[in-house]
Amino acid sequence: MDKGTEPTVRGRTRTVEEWACWRGMIVETLVWRLEHGWEAPDAVLVPVHPAATLAAVTAFGRTLTPGEWEQKNGVPAGLIGKRIKLGWRPEDAVSRPVRPKRAAKAVTVGGETLAIHEWSERTGIPANVISSRLSIGWTPERAVSEPIRKRRGTGRRGVVIGGERPAIREWAERTGIPANVISNRLNRGWTPERAVGTPARKRRGPDLEEITVGGETLTVHGWAERTGIPVVTISNRLNRGWTPEDAVSRLVRKEPRAITVGGERLTIRGWAEHTGIPINVISGRLYAGWSPERAVGTPARRRRRTGRRGSSSAAKG
Repeated sequence: MDKGTEPTVRGRTRTVEEWACWRGMIVETLVWRLEHGWEAPDAVLVPVHPAATLAAVTAFGRTLTPGEWEQKNGVPAGLIGKRIKLGWRPEDAVSRPVRPKRAAKAVTVGGETLAIHEWSERTGIPANVISSRLSIGWTPERAVSEPIRKRRGTGRRGVVIGGERPAIREWAERTGIPANVISNRLNRGWTPERAVGTPARKRRGPDLEEITVGGETLTVHGWAERTGIPVVTISNRLNRGWTPEDAVSRLVRKEPRAITVGGERLTIRGWAEHTGIPINVISGRLYAGWSPERAVGTPARRRRRTGRRGSSSAAKG
């Protein structure tokens, strides 16, 4: 396939190069999508990862694209975009060396091996989406090539149960489960029956929610003390659709010895003392996928205990 190929989208036929220019994406990204089975409308209309759409960066008196800065200084184009978004000075964003990575997960597709963030830049599929797909058992080929479903609004997607295909919004009205909760559950791989049949948890404070595991019912705080997993981690896991059993039993990955923010490298304990944010909060944020800058730069919210949180569906059983 070359730049002269002419896909048809919404009744209009243009060359790949013209479609890429119209959408503000890199031609190679559009070509890669089409070569890997994306339908023409998806290949053209599904947005590219924000970091890949940064047009140019001016630093040291020169204006170059992130890809050109990458060739010049070795800093990945996607990382340059993220740094600019976080408020870094352009000069620092394009020149500061990348911190050593312990083990960037590599994925091999069609005989080519790249890190997940590199597949993200190649395909326009966000790195966290690729990682999530792999974690729930998708093959590497499918994880990096299947287009993200276009979302026309959380409630409009149809869900088939028992031969019926109401929109998510209709299921929400029938069951009382918020439409965004049903949508998130489906995106995490829940079956339609489970997604619309499991009551939503009531939220009044993460510490006081009661969950039942193995016939034993404790508050989230109680499970945190029992397992050593931070309260915020258990709560985040439950909010992302984990079962109570997984939320309180899967070990937290080993705490990194040190993290670097703004050129300063400290242990998590050191950052906790430096910022006043509890160690378990910083660790929980990093485990939940927060960037180091956000994990140590966002003030911890004060907890207001206004009453006991309703029991989860597991507790009701």
